[in-house]
Amino acid sequence: MPSDADPTARFDGREDDYDRFRPGYPLGIIRLLQSKCLLFPGARVADIGSGTGILSAMLIEAGAFVYGVEPNACMRGRAETRFHGATSFESVPNRAEATGLPDRSVDLITAAQSFHWFDLVGSRREFGRILRPGGAVILIWNNRLDDEGTFNIAYSRMLKYNGVDDSRGGSDGEQNKKIDSFFEGVYEYHEFGNDQSLDLASLKGRLRSSSYCPRPDSTTFGKLMDAVDSVFAEHQQNGSVLLRYRTEVYLGSLH
Repeated sequence: MPSDADPTARFDGREDDYDRFRPGYPLGIIRLLQSKCLLFPGARVADIGSGTGILSAMLIEAGAFVYGVEPNACMRGRAETRFHGATSFESVPNRAEATGLPDRSVDLITAAQSFHWFDLVGSRREFGRILRPGGAVILIWNNRLDDEGTFNIAYSRMLKYNGVDDSRGGSDGEQNKKIDSFFEGVYEYHEFGNDQSLDLASLKGRLRSSSYCPRPDSTTFGKLMDAVDSVFAEHQQNGSVLLRYRTEVYLGSLH
C-alpha cells in the first residue's frame, strides 16, 4: 500500500473516489476571476496540485490554457484521461516548488485543495518566477462546515469519535498564518456556499477520497465505514444527505 507519510503519495489509490465524489467549485470563483481580468480566453493558467482536473476543467471551459502541475502519478493520470486529446491542457509532473514552467509564462496560478501541502518559501519563490506582471495567485478550499447543519454536525462528531484527524495539515490559525505570510498580508478573501447531496455509496466514496481516511487494509477502516452507515441511516431523507461546505478563496499578487 502507498506510504501516507509522503505527501505526494497520500492520494495513491484514492484517485477514482476523488474524481467521482469530491465536490466541484462554485461558478462564482470563475466570475470573480473574470471580473478582475485574470481569467479570459487564451489566459495561461498554472493549476498547482491539479489532482484529477476538477478545477482545471472549469478553467478550460472559461477559455484558458491550463498547465496541470501534479506530482502524484495516479491523480495526474486521471486528469490525463479526462483531457485526452485536448489542446488546452498540458500535464506537468512536477511539484509546486519546482514547476519547470518558463519564467513569466502564466497569467494566473490556482491551487485548489492543495496549498497546505506546499513548502511556503519554495512555492512563493517559484510562483513569483513563473507569474507574468499583473498576474495573481488564488488559493481555494472547499471546507466542510463542522458546526452548521444537522448532518454536518453529526458527521463531524462521528469522525472525531472514530479518531479521524480531518484538519488541513494544521489548525485553522496555523493555516491562516501561512496564507498571510505567503501574500505578505495583502490579499482578498471571498467565500461561497457549496452543498453536496450524497447517497450512502457517494458519502463513503467522499470519505475514502480524503487523505485522512484509513486505508481499506487498516484495522480501523471497517469500523469507520460502519459508523458512516449509522450516521447516514439516522439523517438521510429520501436516500440522501446534504453535506454543506464553505468555499474559501484567497486572491492576491506576489509582485
